Amino acid sequence: MKNLTKVFLLFAIFFGFSAAFSQKVTTQAIDKPSEGKSLVYILKTGAGALINFRIYDKDVFLGSLASGKYLVYECEPGQHLFWAGAENRDYIEADLEPNSVYVINAEGQMGAFVAGVNLRPMNPNEFKDKKVFYQVVKNGTKQLYAKSEEDKSESIAKAMEKYQELKSKNSNKIAVLTSGMKFENADKPTK
Repeated sequence: MKNLTKVFLLFAIFFGFSAAFSQKVTTQAIDKPSEGKSLVYILKTGAGALINFRIYDKDVFLGSLASGKYLVYECEPGQHLFWAGAENRDYIEADLEPNSVYVINAEGQMGAFVAGVNLRPMNPNEFKDKKVFYQVVKNGTKQLYAKSEEDKSESIAKAMEKYQELKSKNSNKIAVLTSGMKFENADKPTK
């Protein structure tokens, strides 16, 4: 009985320390761009866990984004057209300032045959957006942009044609990421 009490006491101490030291991280630094550059985090959330979304900056293929990963892309400041391909294509026009960090969420949507994608600019003033960013950075795996040699010219041409069609119709299907939507960190948001 005495040994059982000692074992129980050791378990209680062990689990007490485990609970104390396993408190969730509430502050998380994020990568910062090189001087004069902009940095874009592209997250993947939502439906389509088995589908990789293909992410582009106009005519530059940034990579395939799998669930549980987020893409970090350093680029020149200024005007950009980010788009993603899955069952559909979705677009964001972005105005990026130098020395700033922006976040885009590639949300998986249920599609007819496979998951579709909805690109959404994240707003650092929105609790929900800050919470999603915190969770993805905390639990996800970083994927840095690396130039690809894959020939994506056909996909790019079709996507630019679709973009021009939407643009000519003044479609509200093209989201906008404004220069003021800068993230400073990926801290756990509080209400």
